[in-house]
Amino acid sequence: MSSVRRGLIFSSFERYSVLLLGMSTTIVTARLLTPADFGIAVIGLAIFGLIDIFRDFGSGTYIIQVDDPTPERVQSVFTVTLMLALPLFLLTYFFAGTIAKFYGLPGLESYLHVTAFCLLTSSFCSPAYALLNRNLQFDKLTILSLTTSSLNAVVTILLALAGFSYMSYAWAQLVSTVIYFGLCLMWGPKFPIYRFSLSEWRPVVRYGVYDSARALLLHLGDAAPFLAFGKTLGAASLGIYQRALSISRLADKTLLSGFAPVLQPAFSKHSREGRDLGKSFLLGIEHVTVLLWPALVGVVLLAHPLVMILLGAQWSSTVPIIQVLAMSSMICFPLSLCRPALIAAGGVRETAILAILTVPVVVAVQIAASFWGLMAVAWSFVLTNMYTVAVSLHFVSKHISLPQNDVLRALKKSFIVTLVSAVPLILAAIIADGAEQMPVAIGVGAGILSAISWFFAIHLTGHPIKNEIDRLLDAAAAVLFSPATVQNLKAVRLAVVSRTSVRKE
Repeated sequence: MSSVRRGLIFSSFERYSVLLLGMSTTIVTARLLTPADFGIAVIGLAIFGLIDIFRDFGSGTYIIQVDDPTPERVQSVFTVTLMLALPLFLLTYFFAGTIAKFYGLPGLESYLHVTAFCLLTSSFCSPAYALLNRNLQFDKLTILSLTTSSLNAVVTILLALAGFSYMSYAWAQLVSTVIYFGLCLMWGPKFPIYRFSLSEWRPVVRYGVYDSARALLLHLGDAAPFLAFGKTLGAASLGIYQRALSISRLADKTLLSGFAPVLQPAFSKHSREGRDLGKSFLLGIEHVTVLLWPALVGVVLLAHPLVMILLGAQWSSTVPIIQVLAMSSMICFPLSLCRPALIAAGGVRETAILAILTVPVVVAVQIAASFWGLMAVAWSFVLTNMYTVAVSLHFVSKHISLPQNDVLRALKKSFIVTLVSAVPLILAAIIADGAEQMPVAIGVGAGILSAISWFFAIHLTGHPIKNEIDRLLDAAAAVLFSPATVQNLKAVRLAVVSRTSVRKE
């Protein structure tokens, strides 16, 4: 099994497990926190994420992509990030009251006081985590992520049940970050990371300027609307919007999150080996769309059952917002591939330029739309997503050959699979007299039938992802069954495939 495929398995397992933990946290906290209380946590998380980008300064990506991560380079990365973290910690802690007054939310000050300490701890985590990522040690990364995520979920839920409200998120983040550092320290490289050195500060800073600028602008694309809506719409509306956005992105989180940590190392590895990145990009599009598109159609048509299961009746106003956001996300299928492909092709500067050209436009349109309400914000995603995808593909095509006919050919089978898997969902919406009020029982049944339809459709179309699924099934069977049973299962599968092929002919 290749290191990339092995990494994908570990990464997928880790991301899906983390997702389940996050969903469990959401199910509990959505019934304990009001939209206004949750809105305070959203603003706090957005502010912390913004500041943490300056602290990280592209250090992780630099270590992953550099030809030789020598001790001097890694130590220089640590020194630079710590020198940035110290003043950022002081600014966050002592200006927390001013920020809270700006939003008219006194509780935000305490939230920022607690999360400020995470900035210092994270500086010690980044180098070790990046080295594990570079070396494709996804088994250790999986254990690290699951341990800290489990702890975060447990602490959040327990504190929320104890009445800590929005502060449960802040304290859970601090506790999990400390444990995260302990694991990074245990699994770090043999040479000492935590030594002050500036011998390689120039390439670190040079790379960090571009990568952090890109990361800052991309984070602003998510965080700036939260920060603005907290002022223009209020904490309660912000809480509703964030919940709707989270549900609309379930497809991305459940099906594509396993790809994300593997893409950058995989593209970089293919580039170092001299492989055709264009073929890798098109294969990535085939795999992304066959997972993303059917799932997004499911989110659109099953939005009401999803909200009832995950959030509860008090969040029913999120349903129409979720549907529009999920529809607009179908346009974004190549975005998860563009950045790692550009970096692997030597276009790190273009990633910063790309962010400069897209993020301000996206943020401006969404903030302007907020003056007409949350539905206007949701519909604005259609325009901004189309613009972002067009600009992103333009930059990728400058480094990687992507003929239009090849792209359309890569989308063909995924489109057919999406149509087939959507049939049970459409029938369920008709039976329920509309998707907006679909009962949970009907929604669950339709979702199961849609998944079965998807499985048969990928075999009928001969979609490339079928090979990956077969490998996963073989690996699972080897663990669960005896060799003789495995051979019998393979024979049955080959017989089914053979009959299907005859029928198609």
